[in-house]
Amino acid sequence: MNKQFEVPMPVYPWATPQSPLSGIFYEEESNWYDQDYQFLSPKARETYKKMRLVDVGSYMAPTILDKEKVLSLSRYVIYMTVTDDYVEILPVKEIAAFRDRIFEVMMGDDPKPEEKGILRQMQTGRKEWIRFGMPDFWIERMARNYRDRFITDGIMEESPYKISKELPPIPLFHLIRANSIGMIPFIEQVSLLTGFALPDNIYNHTVVQRLVLLQAIITALQNDFATIGKELSIETETFNIIILLQHHNNISFEEACKEGMKMHDEFVEEFVTLIDNLPDFGPYQKEVEAYFYYVKLMVSGLNAWYYKSGTLRYEPGGYPSPPNGKGETIPRVKIKHY
Repeated sequence: MNKQFEVPMPVYPWATPQSPLSGIFYEEESNWYDQDYQFLSPKARETYKKMRLVDVGSYMAPTILDKEKVLSLSRYVIYMTVTDDYVEILPVKEIAAFRDRIFEVMMGDDPKPEEKGILRQMQTGRKEWIRFGMPDFWIERMARNYRDRFITDGIMEESPYKISKELPPIPLFHLIRANSIGMIPFIEQVSLLTGFALPDNIYNHTVVQRLVLLQAIITALQNDFATIGKELSIETETFNIIILLQHHNNISFEEACKEGMKMHDEFVEEFVTLIDNLPDFGPYQKEVEAYFYYVKLMVSGLNAWYYKSGTLRYEPGGYPSPPNGKGETIPRVKIKHY
């Protein structure tokens, strides 16, 4: 008889509307995979088509009705997710080479015909940013955050742990996961949606940067609860707060879920408190307040996508095996979310 674990779902103290744009971009998504993700196997491409990653954009920006902007957001979601899946357990030197080439393309270099098509998706994304009127300093911020935070401080710090199956101390785990979840560069697309890029002196403000980090920690923990069924079935997927708490504190799965959700809720409380007490940003006060209004919707919208979109990414067989990876080798445990 298979085991069944009950796992709590995060809840947020603000309303999250449903976008009317969810479910309308599947044809565009399918074409992207067929045209620019040829470096993936046919089976992997078909697997991705069942994930509904293109809907993440509408779930995370539910009040935005500009189809081109929401589709651009979804393009980013897909190439960021494929980047993570593809390189996660490659040797660090190989990840670094791919990282550096991504940065060059994001900064304006043209992909070569023989290079991976995902770079063409990134080039198209950059062209969309320019067409939407985003300034050069913002595009450079996006490129640097993708290179430095998402890949260097995130994926490349996480990969050795996955390969060795060792577990980091929890404070270090939070910082690595905050980067590897990809949300530090991702939320900057709020600027694309609103048409206003936070100036560097505001973006780099201590409170703003704390909020940027907090939303990333929160969404990483959110991901851990949503994906625990998949991760328990893959030997290298040890980077999950429930697994770490069980190991470090020698507690049961149920106790680890409770402790992990308590951590999550405490981070959410700090996040809300700081947003409700922002410093005085002078003439840009309304823009900063709007920025974090949309960031809040991104956090809760992503949570809604896990449970309401119909994605098969976390179901048995719904996740492609990365290079050097074995995929699911451990019998699935039934997960009941509540």
